[in-house]
Amino acid sequence: MRHLSLRNRLTLLYSGAMLLAGGVLLTLNWLSVRQAIGSRAAILKPPVDTAPTVVSPAATAPVPATHFDTFESAVLGDLLLRSGIALVLMTACAAFLGRRLAGRWIDRLEKAYAAQRVFTAQASHELRTPLTLQRTALEVPLAQGRVPAHLQPALRQALAATSRSEELIASLLALAKGESGTLHPTRTDLCHLVAAALTDVSPEIQALSLQVRTELGPAPVEGDAPLLAQLVSNVVTNAVRHNVPHGELHIASRHDRVEGRSQLIVSNTGTVLDQATTADLFMPFRRGTPRSGGPRGSGLGLSVVKAVAEAHRGSVDARCRKGGGLEIRVRLPDRLTSA
Repeated sequence: MRHLSLRNRLTLLYSGAMLLAGGVLLTLNWLSVRQAIGSRAAILKPPVDTAPTVVSPAATAPVPATHFDTFESAVLGDLLLRSGIALVLMTACAAFLGRRLAGRWIDRLEKAYAAQRVFTAQASHELRTPLTLQRTALEVPLAQGRVPAHLQPALRQALAATSRSEELIASLLALAKGESGTLHPTRTDLCHLVAAALTDVSPEIQALSLQVRTELGPAPVEGDAPLLAQLVSNVVTNAVRHNVPHGELHIASRHDRVEGRSQLIVSNTGTVLDQATTADLFMPFRRGTPRSGGPRGSGLGLSVVKAVAEAHRGSVDARCRKGGGLEIRVRLPDRLTSA
């Protein structure tokens, strides 16, 4: 059922509701007719006369009372057949109309969401150029030593804010692309993407003195390589930035040939979370408890992870660890099949 398209799900829902309601109506109608016929049995069954009667040899016509049961069965059987045919036809009509209505409704929603995603992508793309120029204008004088000492803290703060804005825009672009479902599938392996993600956050790992343990087995997947790289990077970065000094980071990847899926499991130490807070982490702009003095994320990291995983017909879930921290488990199919 979950592999069906939304249009087919709604069609089945409409048809099932019609079939259920029609079945209840048919049953009530059948019972009502049966009760009505039974309550009028006296019309066909004359009262029993205890007085002796003389039967004329010429009276060969059947007595109505002797055929009442046959009459009742014939009427109810015919009613059931006709009502069943009507129910099948009405269910077919409901399925046809339901599919058309669901199609129109879904088309409108898809157009609205598509327009929103296009706007987000275009706006984010247009903002990248001025932010790049702004970052360059801040970095060059700082690197050349042309900024007075009393102004350097302000410029470095502005440079950090620019970097956060660029990170936010990159996340918005990844989120828009992930939600669009437009993929350019290629073969890749999650274990290779993990190695690249660890290299990117190695300065932060060293600054926190984290103990990193990896169990990277082959985890082949088919999908959009840049989006999958963003997914892995976000999960690993999230596990590092919400860790604690001298904490632990455990990353594992594996492949299940029976299910035809690859898994990425990232577990980290950190603050104590409850399950309600954990579920909200996948909502846009929901941030976990930031580490004191650590970099502040955009609040879109795990939202991007969820969007990319669902775009690849996968899933992602998180659970809080005893003693603090989080475990995120991503499941992706090793091959993409047509919808």
